[in-house]
Amino acid sequence: MRPPARHLISASLTLVLTAGGVLLPVVDLPLPEAAAVEPEVERVPLTGVDAAARRDPSALRPAGGHGEAHTSGERTGTLSADATPPGRLAALSPRTATLGFLVAGVTWDAGSAEEVTEVALRVREGGRWGPWRSAGVEEVGPDGAEPVGRAGTEPFLTRGADAVQARVRTLSGRAPAGLRVDVVDPGERAADATATAAGTAAARPPGTAAAATGDEIRPPIVSRSGWGADESLGSLWPELSGRLDAMYVHHTAGTNAYSRSQSAAIVRGIHVYHTRSRDWPDIGYQFLVDRFGTIFVGREDAATDNPIGAQAGGFNTGTIGVAAMGTFETAGPPASLLKSIERVLAWKAYRYHVPVLGTVGLPNGGSQGSGTRSRPGDVVRVPRILGHRTTNWTACPGERLDERLPAVRRTVNAMKNAALDRHGTVRFTTPEVSPLPAKGDQYPVQWPARTRFSWDPVPGAVRYQVLERYAGHRSPLPNERYWRRVITVSGTSANLYAAEGLSVQYAVRAVDRNGRQGPISHLVRTTRPLPFTTPARTTGTWAQVRDDAYYRGRAWSTVHADSRLVVTDVRRVTQVRVMVATAPGRGRIGVYVGTTRVAVLDTDGPSTARRVLTVRLPEPMSGRVTLRTLDDARVRVSAVALARW
Repeated sequence: MRPPARHLISASLTLVLTAGGVLLPVVDLPLPEAAAVEPEVERVPLTGVDAAARRDPSALRPAGGHGEAHTSGERTGTLSADATPPGRLAALSPRTATLGFLVAGVTWDAGSAEEVTEVALRVREGGRWGPWRSAGVEEVGPDGAEPVGRAGTEPFLTRGADAVQARVRTLSGRAPAGLRVDVVDPGERAADATATAAGTAAARPPGTAAAATGDEIRPPIVSRSGWGADESLGSLWPELSGRLDAMYVHHTAGTNAYSRSQSAAIVRGIHVYHTRSRDWPDIGYQFLVDRFGTIFVGREDAATDNPIGAQAGGFNTGTIGVAAMGTFETAGPPASLLKSIERVLAWKAYRYHVPVLGTVGLPNGGSQGSGTRSRPGDVVRVPRILGHRTTNWTACPGERLDERLPAVRRTVNAMKNAALDRHGTVRFTTPEVSPLPAKGDQYPVQWPARTRFSWDPVPGAVRYQVLERYAGHRSPLPNERYWRRVITVSGTSANLYAAEGLSVQYAVRAVDRNGRQGPISHLVRTTRPLPFTTPARTTGTWAQVRDDAYYRGRAWSTVHADSRLVVTDVRRVTQVRVMVATAPGRGRIGVYVGTTRVAVLDTDGPSTARRVLTVRLPEPMSGRVTLRTLDDARVRVSAVALARW
């Protein structure tokens, strides 16, 4: 891919080199060891509409691929082949020579107010310029969370290009801040041809006479070390789905004409684009399949778990994505590609008990810039195997691939049923973990920032994976559909940290010697005290006093009646716990939720700096929580905790 010299037409080009790293094998395959390859990324800023490029009659020709129309935020359907996308031209680059590259993409600063309605690229391969092709916008992360990294498009594949031109439309005609084209040269490895060899047998952990493991029908998969993932470029994606509800079929953008020996390098290039250009911790797809039927594991741990990916913004949680490498809007998917997609989907459906021919209600968790066809919070009923376009405004996975999905479902269902007949129902290889009871300072309020939780040992476990999910007091309770990995330990306890103000749910599961996880067992659902400055001090006079005897070494103090500490926008609180300093002659505190007084707390009593007074509410309540002094007597409050379970 790398020529001895590069001719740069545009003076505005900037070159960024990304460092290589040590390869970490994840799935064992009989592949030769491959040295780390240093990729290169070249960045082409898009600062507006180049006047000379605009005079080119071909500059605004329709782009093939992904176009979906909308007007003033209302989507109206698929663009015809000669239709102009909505919005106005915001950026058009000149035809710009670059380093040789296999993968490209367009990115911009996250949080931009500009709504991108079209991104199109055309590239020069073998001395000839190809047609304009659109690239869809991708978002990543747990649904409803803030976008991760830079906004941008899905990866655009080439068979070896050395120049690029980009075009961007937005509703306003203004370009998003930080708009640029990134082109990626993933480098070459002698092992690439071996890594893409079809039919390589995947290592399958053995089952037992008592239960199937789910891996009995696992297809051959090229591991991350097999395709040359540079693990120093990113990190383990922490969020994973608690269950598998549906499986998406995705596709990339760009060419379908890459060679068999280029496939591993293209996957490597997508990894570099996602980690270095998009600033994601890892590659976006759980699995990728090339046109020859070779299956590549994408996101780390996707072969043994369900890490949340970027297959369908708003619906990433509880689903996985299998990305077909290529564009299938007008070109039909090869039979070898379809067969491998079916094998991946059948394996996952069998392992996770997915009813293939059924439908499921997927909640739209919201994802900025992903163009969901429904509103955040809506539940949409969809097939268990579906294309990206079913829930999002995109042409992905392409008309010709999407029309094959009914047949794919039937084949996958038959493969799953055959596995059930031959191997039986998949069961966990280790039993559920039994947690030890939480201590008084761990539940229902976790007073220490870090504390140790323990559980009984599980037969057959060689390690334990600790999980968590959490939410602030102004947010809904933690989403039951996803978990965040915290730590893996070999013993039967973990010292866990939680930030102030969070409602936290901890869980643990056993892992056997073959890396198979057991069922998720809940350790505790607890709450951390609010940050000291969260309650607003209104009316009356409050002073901050410091003493090591107080919780966190400080307290709010007043001697006036009707002094108030107010916490706004509380969601579904079940208990209010207040840590106070008591002493003879101290005053009373009224506790209110909204305008309703729910309790009176008395701080008159034996001298102590850390007495916890508890208000148990008759039902979960929401609104403003107010602590109001009722007497002209001293009151000192050092902590407030809002338990939510």
